[in-house]
Amino acid sequence: MKSYIEETLKFIESDEMRDYLREYLLSGDLKGWLNRSICSEIVCFAPVSLESKIPVLELIAEQTEFDDDRNYNDPEKYANEMRIALDERYNNPPGTIFWLQDWHYHDKGCMYCDAFFSEFDAAIRFIKEENERNAEYLENPEKDYSHSITKLIPGDNGKLLEYCEWILNHSGDIWYFDYDVDNKFTPEDWDDIFDYLGSELNLPVPFQPGDIVTADCSPFSRERRVLIVDIHDNHDCCAIQCLYLLPNGKFRVNAFKHNSFHISTAHYHENSHISALYRAKRYNGELTDEETPLGIISEAIKKDPSIWERMEEYIQKNKHYSSNDENDYWGVVWEQFKEHFGL
Repeated sequence: MKSYIEETLKFIESDEMRDYLREYLLSGDLKGWLNRSICSEIVCFAPVSLESKIPVLELIAEQTEFDDDRNYNDPEKYANEMRIALDERYNNPPGTIFWLQDWHYHDKGCMYCDAFFSEFDAAIRFIKEENERNAEYLENPEKDYSHSITKLIPGDNGKLLEYCEWILNHSGDIWYFDYDVDNKFTPEDWDDIFDYLGSELNLPVPFQPGDIVTADCSPFSRERRVLIVDIHDNHDCCAIQCLYLLPNGKFRVNAFKHNSFHISTAHYHENSHISALYRAKRYNGELTDEETPLGIISEAIKKDPSIWERMEEYIQKNKHYSSNDENDYWGVVWEQFKEHFGL
């Protein structure tokens, strides 16, 4: 008989995270409703097709008890709303248009496609044809490229209105979805219990201060290294703080579970629908020249864990940006930080 916990953990791609969460979920310390909630959330936001999520959500519902007082992340509702989102591909009034956009995380706009179709499946066929046509030019498409399809339906005065949106991987599998953000449209049996385009999980992690960790939220943002500097109680959504590097040579500290290491300025925007926790793992390889500060600060923290308190105070007092430069970032200058702490 399949175990809902083991089936859930298959969606965690990191061996470290999977092994740690297995022990956590099977420890017996958690209430049944909490295990149900955690597993449902892991499955719901995993970077895999909706079709592969639904059976596991149904298994969670079958093997756990519903608690009306604690119905967080209800797997039955998740599964139902995913079925609705899949059916929405074919439940179309006359005049419906499907707007396909291809995305690359280096760009704010489309990579090589911005097209309109009268059928959802026609857009998918186009994706596959374009993938085949461009295969020799794309080095790592599954990691670098994604798609969105927005359903537009006729409104008053001939205006097209955005009804819903699907987020797809490079191959055309639907990973995430949502209805119109202004809530003008909601289908029957839609509870809107969660933001299905969200990217944040609140799971404990096996890491410790001083660990350099890979944060991989592709294909919606670039893979990078971050430095874990504080854990706190490990369970709060803001508990795990990480230090990350900025393109202008500065660095910043923010919440790892919130994917706060992503970067946004007037001319550069990066974000992801995927939580870094699915693939998070310790990094023991060579660092690039750009990543050298992470290794130096990591060694300092491991040598003297108390030093981070002083570092954090310095960062809070000295982070800044230039209001005259729209491409500048809030952060701390590495050379000044290095000199101050004698690193």
